[in-house]
Amino acid sequence: MPAQITALPTPPSTNDPSNFNTRADAFLGQMPTFVTQANAVATEVNGLASQVTSDKAAAAASAATATTKASLAADQVGLAANQVALAAGQVTLAAGQVSLATTQAGIATTKANDAAAILAQVQNVASGVSFSTKSLTSNAIAVGTKTWTVDAGESFVEGMPIYAVANGDPSRFMVGVCTSYAGTTLTVAVTQTSATTGTISNWNISIGGVPGVPGAGFPAGGLPGQLLRKKSAVDFDTEWVLDTAGALFTWQQQGI
Repeated sequence: MPAQITALPTPPSTNDPSNFNTRADAFLGQMPTFVTQANAVATEVNGLASQVTSDKAAAAASAATATTKASLAADQVGLAANQVALAAGQVTLAAGQVSLATTQAGIATTKANDAAAILAQVQNVASGVSFSTKSLTSNAIAVGTKTWTVDAGESFVEGMPIYAVANGDPSRFMVGVCTSYAGTTLTVAVTQTSATTGTISNWNISIGGVPGVPGAGFPAGGLPGQLLRKKSAVDFDTEWVLDTAGALFTWQQQGI
């Protein structure tokens, strides 16, 4: 219980001479107790003052510790945010790598398919499979997608240059790229045509390039000792003929 001071009795007064002695005795008699109680209160107050000072110092220390911990927590939050950002960047990088790997896989697949198609062409050439056919499908000479019914088992593959010429009339032709060949259906994206147009129902179709490119539109056939020559000024109007100059030279060498 906190120290307390007992209330002092009524002090004596010269205005009340009849009670002066009684009150003086009571008042002075309470003095020793008052002194003891006052000293106890003073001691308690000093103790409380010391405790307040100690508590104040402890509170200041706690506040400093809390500030330090708050600063540390803020630093850790910042570090965590940086780690989250780094993780997000790594996820983005990983996604980019997956996308790149998918693209590269697609490229590899395309190249593998191209290689397989080339191998198939080489094997077809080696086994004597034809790269030419005939078709009685009616088609108008014009740029665009054209479809012919042809023989099955030919060596046409997607991406191959195709030369379609009217049977017996090399002045009428179409040149394009094979977009598909399945069964007996050949589909070609025609990009160039002859100046002479019309609808043709009898076609010779083979591998061929754009008119004017060496090797495009050579007619089938030919025998040893023959040459390919132009029959007219029309593109691809060519024929196989005997090499008379070579034959004459041979005859002269033999003295014939």
